Amino acid sequence: MGRRRNPENAWMPPHVARYKRGYRVRKYGEPTQHLAGPDASKSEVWIAYERWQAGQVQKEFTVADLLDLYFASPQYTKYLKPSTQNDYLRYAKKITAVFGEMQPDAVSSPLVQMFMDSRGAKHPATANRERTFLGIIMKWGKARGFVSIEDPTRSVRPFSESPGGRYVEDDEYKAFWSWLGERGHVMHQCAMEIAYLCAARQQDILALTRHHIQEDGLLIIQAKTGKQQLKLWNTALRRAVDRALAGNTTAKIQTAHIIRGRTGQGFTRTGFNAVWQREQRAALAAGVIKERFRFHDLKIKAASDFEGDVKRFTGHKTTSMAERYNRTPDRVIPLNKGCDDEKDEEE
Repeated sequence: MGRRRNPENAWMPPHVARYKRGYRVRKYGEPTQHLAGPDASKSEVWIAYERWQAGQVQKEFTVADLLDLYFASPQYTKYLKPSTQNDYLRYAKKITAVFGEMQPDAVSSPLVQMFMDSRGAKHPATANRERTFLGIIMKWGKARGFVSIEDPTRSVRPFSESPGGRYVEDDEYKAFWSWLGERGHVMHQCAMEIAYLCAARQQDILALTRHHIQEDGLLIIQAKTGKQQLKLWNTALRRAVDRALAGNTTAKIQTAHIIRGRTGQGFTRTGFNAVWQREQRAALAAGVIKERFRFHDLKIKAASDFEGDVKRFTGHKTTSMAERYNRTPDRVIPLNKGCDDEKDEEE
């Protein structure tokens, strides 16, 4: 009969034990096999053990293995927002296709540069995101003993990116706003107004509830940064919020959300965007607008139209980031002096 385990080790798979480099399998008649680093979670240890049982761990530990462990870790499952999780899964497809069968320590800066040169030829922005994700994975693996080398992405420069989106002119803004009203999409009209008046992101607007309506203004919490801004009431903002609250009063289900669907429940981003894209296409086909624009372009319009401290208005941490949203030329007073002035004086 084998030795009984300590109670704190009862969760471990059979034949698994701790050692100075983390966790390993020690089974009589078979070679000892390293499974995971010392900071690995219980789920990571079990995943590594199951791979060992399937005969997969006995091959070289690969980037694909590292990705599997990362996606099972609390750093991914607990501490990332769903939208970020989906982005990482999308980036992982290309990383797996290119580096998946390699050992993590074999991923060198020249190989990453070659990947960037090839991938960035057509998709520079996507290549930048995938490079960043690969760096996150490598640093996560190094901290847990799966990777020995320094982050190979650090010496590879990302591609420069021009700001996306465009400035929406006043006439096309008003035309599409009226189009939405004629088509019965009052909530999208109200969302447009709040986005423009407050320079707010779509996800922050869809998250607004009656709790955010305060005596002095509308409290907007930026999901991306955690920044809180109280947008003080003016006539236009008050009218947009009141109009949204008055909508969908006949729905069977009523939630606290300010922007709600026809059922009375809050919009998902997918549901909201489906209506937006459909109506943009329809308005373009009908000649109401000459070019489609994104909902996020309303923040660009707001930052460009605002006269004052754009950084404070948009809630960005840096002036340079706030200026990326400003798409109108600076209005500068020229010098009021020239050669013609001297001629006038002589005459």
